[in-house]
Amino acid sequence: MVPMLREASERGAVFTGGSAGAIWVFQSGHSDSADPDTFRKPMLEMAKSGKKKRAGGPKGRNEKDEHEDESSTYDANNKKEWSYVRVPGLNFLPALCCPHYDMVQSNGVLRSDDFDNMLLRHAGERGIGIDHWAALSIEGERYRIISHEDRPGSVVIDEVTDEQRFCPDRTGNPGVWIMEVVDSSVERWVCPSVGKVSEILRLPTDVVEDTAALARCRQDNPDIVPPSPLDA
Repeated sequence: MVPMLREASERGAVFTGGSAGAIWVFQSGHSDSADPDTFRKPMLEMAKSGKKKRAGGPKGRNEKDEHEDESSTYDANNKKEWSYVRVPGLNFLPALCCPHYDMVQSNGVLRSDDFDNMLLRHAGERGIGIDHWAALSIEGERYRIISHEDRPGSVVIDEVTDEQRFCPDRTGNPGVWIMEVVDSSVERWVCPSVGKVSEILRLPTDVVEDTAALARCRQDNPDIVPPSPLDA
């Protein structure tokens, strides 16, 4: 599958997606794959029932907005116990990507905070955090940031310094953040609206796979394995 996708990329095919659809093109991703509401079985049951229930969403907000995706949101009355996991991507782009960077999902953890901790465990990789209502568009050697200006995001202008800073309560505009671990701490800055891909991405100096966490996640949410002809 990977060679076919690379061939499609080379002939100019457009790849697009949010959440897991954003993660797969990167070296790795900050994933909510351990969220039980996003497991195959409940998602298929929801699809079969025809309901548009918002996974983990607060009461009174079960109907899915046309602009929303499948990511779960936090309901204080129904907090779920699960942890984010680093998953490998197909490595078209060299970075550790975090979609929904400014969101709090059903485990009650601000995703950007958890991403900082993940980067400290994977300090050899550069981090890219994409707000829920933002997108990183790449065409050839150039990129641009796309965002819904009328939607909430994490980028605000500091009243004192007049510089852009991160806002955890999402009272700013959607944006994309670049992160690097320097001297055992995470440094974060806003990705410029346009530029060269080489200015925001870099090859990793070290890659550490979360083998145990991935194994647990796969055990909890197994694939459907077609029956082998040998079993007949």
